[in-house]
Amino acid sequence: MTERKIDATTTPEQTNVYRETVNTAGTPMDDGSTRDVFQERVSGPAGEQVMRSEHISVPSDATRRGIGVTRIKQVLYFIFGAINVLLVIRFVLLLLGANQGSPFVDLIYGLSNVFVLPFNGIFGDPVFGASVFEWASIVGMIVYSLIAYGLARVVELIYAPVRPTVTGGS
Repeated sequence: MTERKIDATTTPEQTNVYRETVNTAGTPMDDGSTRDVFQERVSGPAGEQVMRSEHISVPSDATRRGIGVTRIKQVLYFIFGAINVLLVIRFVLLLLGANQGSPFVDLIYGLSNVFVLPFNGIFGDPVFGASVFEWASIVGMIVYSLIAYGLARVVELIYAPVRPTVTGGS
């Protein structure tokens, strides 16, 4: 839809001055997005000048869907990244033989225990004095990273933009 409003005015300093307002609403683009354009032009003895111009773009459905997929992937990677950071801290504290009487160490062990529990007992944990090399933390980090990657790929496959199918002519 194109809408034009012309306001012709004459002032003592300028003759034949007119204002033209152009509003092109909802012009479709090649990628499916729409664009709104608003321009205000003034013509006078010095020639035509654009006084004000606004361009508003609305993303296409495919672009909006892609943004949603990206946001879901970011949330997945954040959650599983937080779990992995917790497991790394646990692993380092155990490796350095941290005092379990410390409230911070006790908090980390308490929070991370639920994530390490499924992997306890897969390998033996070698003990070197107060230090423990906990394999369950290492395996947990690997498994949770693979789960995050797998879920992100599933989200991409399910919500991927639909591409038009090209059929061959005879």
